[in-house]
Amino acid sequence: MPKRWLLVTNHLNLLYMLAAGLIMSPKGFGTKYYQDPLCIYPGWIPLFAEHAPAAAIQQAVSESRHLKPCLLSVNLSLLNGRIKGINADNTVRDIVFPDEAGNSRTLLIPAPLPVIWTDAIIFRSREEKAAILNDAEDFKNVPLTKFRTEVKKNFFTGKSAPAWPLKTADLPNIDRPINAPMAAGAMMAMLLRMANSGAAAREVTRLAFDPDYIIPVELAEPMISAVGEWQRAGQSPTETDDVLKQLFWGAVDSLIADQTGSQRTSDFDLILSYLQTAAAKLEVRLQKPLLKLSNDLKILASFGDSTITELFERHPKSFSRVMTLFFLRENCAALLEFSHPLLKEKDYLAAAILFAARDGWLNLPLELRDFPGLQEAVSHRMAAMAQRMAGSGLDLGTPPPRPKPLIELFAIQGQKEQKWNKKQKEAALFLARDCKWPCIQTTITLGKGKYRMEIDGRGTHIFLDGETTAVTTEVDTKQFLSHLSRQRFTGRQEQKTRLLLKL
Repeated sequence: MPKRWLLVTNHLNLLYMLAAGLIMSPKGFGTKYYQDPLCIYPGWIPLFAEHAPAAAIQQAVSESRHLKPCLLSVNLSLLNGRIKGINADNTVRDIVFPDEAGNSRTLLIPAPLPVIWTDAIIFRSREEKAAILNDAEDFKNVPLTKFRTEVKKNFFTGKSAPAWPLKTADLPNIDRPINAPMAAGAMMAMLLRMANSGAAAREVTRLAFDPDYIIPVELAEPMISAVGEWQRAGQSPTETDDVLKQLFWGAVDSLIADQTGSQRTSDFDLILSYLQTAAAKLEVRLQKPLLKLSNDLKILASFGDSTITELFERHPKSFSRVMTLFFLRENCAALLEFSHPLLKEKDYLAAAILFAARDGWLNLPLELRDFPGLQEAVSHRMAAMAQRMAGSGLDLGTPPPRPKPLIELFAIQGQKEQKWNKKQKEAALFLARDCKWPCIQTTITLGKGKYRMEIDGRGTHIFLDGETTAVTTEVDTKQFLSHLSRQRFTGRQEQKTRLLLKL
């Protein structure tokens, strides 16, 4: 078995795949794809043993003079299943990886694969590496610095490389859009950002990462709890008597539907068209409120004069409020900054799902991905979902553990005395201080004797003989968790807190 499996591409495709979290086929790039070896057998990822063919390198930079070739060294240790292998005699055969891959010089694997399987990004020269790293800084969603990089000029010579492309190979075109997995990745990220807001948020977030997880009945909200069912199938639940649940997930599907036309329909028009079509299929008694909502949204899209409060009062159901919110805020980042007293926890969670379907993982800025373990967990799960939807039968192995929200990490479990352990206390104290929450209590224990108190411009001073017996600083648990549920944390705060919790 070769030590390295190499993907040949160019630096712009590389940056796009890093942002997307997937090693993917041309349809995953939309209109931003530059020809490289991925287009020879659409839907198949060609990985070369040890060296890159000269023809593949040339192909990767053929569309423009400014393109720079680069290689991804892909770790396939978790991959199991049926793929294609090309032997030294240039014959293509079906193989079961890894058992039957010993003689293969090129692998053809159904796309996509997790980009986190990239164990090194290889550049041709130091100058090209520096230029590409500089280019990556211009993008708000490319985590290039998280990957190990190498400079290996000899990998680009084409010597001892497999033949490429094969004139006799005739493989089926299995290139597919990956809109649904991208939406799923954004749902994981958005729900994780809201997971501290309450018990229902915590449970739905867990479900988004582990679709087979069963939410406790008392916390299950039909509309948002279907996120697991949706991720397993890649489309809205079909067998349901819950009209609002069906309408909501139909709206999600309409946003992520493949749009191959050159003129893309706006998201607002998509939703308005969907609501009109959906209303026509409902009973007459249900049509009126949906058409009323549709009309209000149409006015809102044209800068209507109703206030946000008036709109929410006019449409009290969660589905209607989420649709209204969709027209009020343009992306996921804006949603996280929004709050309104009439909105409930379930409204924010449903909105997070709908906004995620609109933005997709690719369009989330790094600040929303800057969560310990999130990119690794999402990359693998998006690829696994895409393989599941395609019916490829590929096993990508056990996914990385899901990142746990802080509300889980500060939970008190298995203790008769409902108290935090030492690590939890230290982490809570750091967070309360850093966020300046008024939930810290200090107890000063004084020995027996007489004391003198003075008050001046600096504060209150107590004078005593000897020393204090003890000074203890603690965090009020109830107040802390209340603040925790409303706070949006920076990446630094998340990382420091988890470090104190030894995670």
